[in-house]
Amino acid sequence: MKRTSPALAALAAVAALGLAASPASAGGRHPSPPDAPPTAGKVTTVAEGLVGPLSLAVGRGPTIDVAQSFAGVLTRIGRDGSTETLDAGPLGYGYGGVSRSRGTTYYTASIGAMTHDPTQNFTQLKSVDRNGTVETVADIATYEYTENPDGINTYGFQGLDPACAAQLPPTGLFSNSYTGLQDSNPYATLPSGRGSVLVSDAGMNAVIEVDLADGSISTLAVLPPIPVTVTAEEALRVGLPACTVGNTYNVEPVPTGLEAGPGGDLLVASLPGGVPGAGLAQGSVFRVDPDDGSSELVATGFSGTTGMAVNDNGDIFVAELFGNRISVIPAGTNTPELFLEVNQPGDLALRGSALYATVDVLAGAPAEEGAEPPAAAPPAEPAPTSGSVVRIGLNDSCRDGHGGHGGHKGRGHHHGGTFDNGSRD
Repeated sequence: MKRTSPALAALAAVAALGLAASPASAGGRHPSPPDAPPTAGKVTTVAEGLVGPLSLAVGRGPTIDVAQSFAGVLTRIGRDGSTETLDAGPLGYGYGGVSRSRGTTYYTASIGAMTHDPTQNFTQLKSVDRNGTVETVADIATYEYTENPDGINTYGFQGLDPACAAQLPPTGLFSNSYTGLQDSNPYATLPSGRGSVLVSDAGMNAVIEVDLADGSISTLAVLPPIPVTVTAEEALRVGLPACTVGNTYNVEPVPTGLEAGPGGDLLVASLPGGVPGAGLAQGSVFRVDPDDGSSELVATGFSGTTGMAVNDNGDIFVAELFGNRISVIPAGTNTPELFLEVNQPGDLALRGSALYATVDVLAGAPAEEGAEPPAAAPPAEPAPTSGSVVRIGLNDSCRDGHGGHGGHKGRGHHHGGTFDNGSRD
């Protein structure tokens, strides 16, 4: 995330600190219509007292690996609720981007997002295997400061009259046209099934691919700028001069959630950059072709798009951090529907007949000096003091609702596509 408001700056600091339906199975089960995704059933709390649980992955048991991003700790939650620390970072570092494949957990460690300074901004892809051995897989920040993949993008106002441009701030949010800046802020990971792990980087505005054999990195896709037209209401709301009304502003996409689709394509959530609720940019989900990096819009209109989960039929569950809800995009549609209202959801994972979610993820979020932390609207009453993981049962007797072969997040579980690795955890 390159330029942002105070509210999103706090969220970026969080990320820097760490930061549709199943097909019928054999045996006579009847197929479900594509317009009837699973509905939310019983909600139970699996774990609580967590410090910024922005990311999770669910494995066998189930066991749950969760990044306590504000604390810089990777924690495993056992079936009985017991906890085990898998890794803890140096002071100031945070963990995020948790995924699992074949008994190995992948995650990111980061510090210094939005400093644009390679002497302060360090980010890594790490792993811990079933024996508890921790390894550093790749140096993400060095790749960003060397390659700057979104340097090909132009953000900000396009074709603005010079006299109007002179009224804009020289730097920061809503300044004039600029190209992608150097900044690394990894958000999500996804094992590919082809000997690599994909990483969405909210600072880089790109999805990269890390080769597990040697840690080398290549750019898989750069998300495109999101053009929005400034209205009079929006200009007044965010303090833009009246001369900007009717002009196009290219918003940074800010990729967050990362999942594989049932056809082997890649789904990427876009936060994006801008002011939450200002209307200048809405959260979206993009479908990315992993072969050529091209992208197309799947659905938009979300408020703070962060984590996602996808079942085998292609229903896409989306956590809306600033919208206090989990939405679902039914397979074959581009219209999100309400799945469940929850406070500050951060990440999602399907396993068995349930959807797991982290909630209250910004409780206790550290705020930058002079900035207010992002708040849910409306906030939960009473205000939560810590984050939790909840299990949401899926109600639909005609659907598995479990992502079939691998509901746990971050495993290329889909059939016949690029990310089909057939792994089990």
